[in-house]
Amino acid sequence: MIEMTWQKLYDNVKPITPVPVLVGFNVNLDRIIFVTPELLTSGIFNLPVLSDLRSRLFSSMHTCTAEEWIVSDQLLYQQITRIFADSGHLFMGGQAGIAAVHLASSGCADVLCVSFSPGPETRKILDNAGVHLMDSNTGSNSPEDTIHLVFEYPPGLVPVAEGVILRNNRFIVSPAHSPESILVPCDEMNAFSARIRRYTRAFLSGYQYLRTEAEFARAADQILLMKQDNNRIRVHVECVSATDTRVIRGFIHSILPVADSIGLNENELVLLLHCLDPQKPEYRVKETLSAIQQVMGALDLCNKTGLKRLHLHTFGYYVLVIRNDCAQPEASRNALIFASRAVARAARGSGGEISPAGILAYGEIEKIFGPSLSKGIFRTNTHTIVMIPTIIAQNITKTSGLGDILSSSAFVADLF
Repeated sequence: MIEMTWQKLYDNVKPITPVPVLVGFNVNLDRIIFVTPELLTSGIFNLPVLSDLRSRLFSSMHTCTAEEWIVSDQLLYQQITRIFADSGHLFMGGQAGIAAVHLASSGCADVLCVSFSPGPETRKILDNAGVHLMDSNTGSNSPEDTIHLVFEYPPGLVPVAEGVILRNNRFIVSPAHSPESILVPCDEMNAFSARIRRYTRAFLSGYQYLRTEAEFARAADQILLMKQDNNRIRVHVECVSATDTRVIRGFIHSILPVADSIGLNENELVLLLHCLDPQKPEYRVKETLSAIQQVMGALDLCNKTGLKRLHLHTFGYYVLVIRNDCAQPEASRNALIFASRAVARAARGSGGEISPAGILAYGEIEKIFGPSLSKGIFRTNTHTIVMIPTIIAQNITKTSGLGDILSSSAFVADLF
């Protein structure tokens, strides 16, 4: 049999079959601000009230790593947002909001977005995108739009750490959301369950805003109820780079056992693995894992939590780990390639090539897990591993939301 080349697989990628998709619960607007040398040296940017923002942004730029600062002090957050009120441009934000608009534009005619306090501009963007909105009957009748600040930056504006892959990235400043923003009100749970019975995919987010064991337990119970009322639905939870150990533990021990799938990047993988096994040296926070260590870590996380599916996205390649009893490997490979093309378009760059770094990483994986069953597909006793090098667009102008576009596209396109 003649082995397919990566270019051939990309050229022959099949479009997704549209399915009814539910997305929730993290929805807001993003104010996208492009970081320039002029911004960094401006008098406004060097105001004392922005000292924490500056140091955190510079840390993110030093490692070219996407990071988020959740500001618990509401007064401070309001001061920061007022300073940048006339900067940048507003776009749909939040993992669920970004996924909803993207999936609707990709041919999914039935996308239901669950958000409990959307503001007027948020509603308008979702409606114009053809997304159905389900909100709560409780709370304010006319809430304001929640706006996060997203600082997009190219590499090289500050000295970059040794060994870091140079890439465009972003630093997000967001307010602390109420846990109720991602929990279905108890008296509306029956109506919610009835409304979502026709949906076969649920892309859920926002669990970084939970704090207590009781809140995580309530969120887990609601996922279980969703699945009990609809045995066709598959639940995906999207990870974020939360560093609060309470949040990480709650996510691992309450949410992952009731979910079917998770999407995360290499930094988030380390955060979860460190929480599970803090004594293991390669799982130290901020540690850079090799491609082999990432795959082994993904397998470790799946084995310890019972997840059916894990989608790891990092610069240059994507890895999918899926349990053998529910794997359809060729469909999963097609889903990753489809998502890679979608992200390359969304990055608003020019051209694009199959990542040389991704091809090198693939060669490392092949040495350990090979020979492949088919291009990019390997199997262990318990799990199937699918790995593809990605398309890298040149001169990109957007990084915000790309992980959500990627994860939601691959999840909806996958068959499991």
